[in-house]
Amino acid sequence: MANHRLGEALIDVQTIIIVGLLYWLLREEQDNAFLRTWLSSNFPLGLYLLSPLTVVVISGTLLLITVARITLFVTGSNATLVEAVRQRLKNLRGPLRDLASTKRSGSSAIVLTSFGTVLTLYSYFIVDIIPLAALGISCIILGFTALSLPRHIGGGPGMRAMLQGATLSVEAVLEHYDIGRATYLPPVDGGAILAYVPLNSQLSTPSLSKMRRAPKSLVGNNQEGLLVYPVGSELNRIPEFQDGLSLEERLRYVLVESADICSRVMVEETGSLIVVGMKGADLDIQGQKYQNSLGSLPSSLAACVIATLHNKPVALLEEKKAGDRLIARFRLLE
Repeated sequence: MANHRLGEALIDVQTIIIVGLLYWLLREEQDNAFLRTWLSSNFPLGLYLLSPLTVVVISGTLLLITVARITLFVTGSNATLVEAVRQRLKNLRGPLRDLASTKRSGSSAIVLTSFGTVLTLYSYFIVDIIPLAALGISCIILGFTALSLPRHIGGGPGMRAMLQGATLSVEAVLEHYDIGRATYLPPVDGGAILAYVPLNSQLSTPSLSKMRRAPKSLVGNNQEGLLVYPVGSELNRIPEFQDGLSLEERLRYVLVESADICSRVMVEETGSLIVVGMKGADLDIQGQKYQNSLGSLPSSLAACVIATLHNKPVALLEEKKAGDRLIARFRLLE
């Protein structure tokens, strides 16, 4: 075992010496015109091997391998370098998948860090241009800053989990009823947004005044409807909604920027009919009764925003899934 360790140490020392020789030959080739002439006449390939970029690539690769071998030597691991690399890659599968989910910011960070590293090494050790080296260091700092940013500025999985949890109380109340489609009621005097849920799908939609007088709890067997608090019942209290935003801007603020429940929102209004298209909408919801009556999470939040903006009752007519898009049709009621 001792001889094996000594052999590995000698290999690492020889690798470092080779890197040093490559650097010395590069500087000599740049300063010695006779050497360049001799190489071009007798060994043209040497001119390519001693080009600055080639030397940086070869030296960087050898140094990375050497650092990995020294790390294994210091930690006392009995695994070979190939086995250690395979194990590391296997352990990095999850973090790399998470990094890939950052899409643009993650890719930009990797590009900035890699470019900055190469530029710094090339500028400082080869061409000796300090301003370029400083630019490379700046790129590295920007890359690490981008990597340290949170993956989800607005909502993300945590926000979606809380929204789904908010539907479970309504689900428990509606569990044993043959419910119909809900009607979203606009807030009154700064109150919360409510949804009227008919407890019998065969009944017709009552008047607005009758819906507002419906109880908020189960009071008897002949009860026709129930007022519940949807997941977006407090959206009317958002300060940004007081700035005269359009419907599409409000929906984008809630669904894309805050809840991160879809990636894009498109709105088309024709009279009392409103069509909302949501790209990449997350429809996963545990409450089936909630979805059957109040709609999916994106549609339920959209209905609350529409009711607040137009100050009219809103009925969800239908939802259609087309590829990665969700199309929800709403109607404003009088």
